[in-house]
Amino acid sequence: MKEGLKSRVVASRKKELYQKSSQYKSAVTSDLNRLKFDLEQVGKNILYIGGTLYVAYKLTKLLSGSSTDDAPGATDEVRKVVTVRETSPMVLKIKEQIALFLLALAFKKLKEFLKENSPNRNEQEDTGDAE
Repeated sequence: MKEGLKSRVVASRKKELYQKSSQYKSAVTSDLNRLKFDLEQVGKNILYIGGTLYVAYKLTKLLSGSSTDDAPGATDEVRKVVTVRETSPMVLKIKEQIALFLLALAFKKLKEFLKENSPNRNEQEDTGDAE
């Protein structure tokens, strides 16, 4: 009789432990899925910001007319003759405005990224406070 009761207690305890185990497993799985989603979002934002900065850099280089193709100290026997011509003040202003626009766009994306990933945002979501 005692052994039958003991086996039922053991079976009940086993069942309880299996249930807790499955609960923990599902909680860990959901946490990993949420972490994976968050990391994907962060990666996308980093790519957007990096791409914007890269395009801004290349456009600035293109518009300013400077080239980094000719490394100083290169051992080419043929020397290039560079003629410097003055650019009009209007062209310089347009180039400056384009560069400022691109930098402002990169700043905006960076600000959005930081706002989305700030720790204060997560606390507000947990408490239910919304701005």
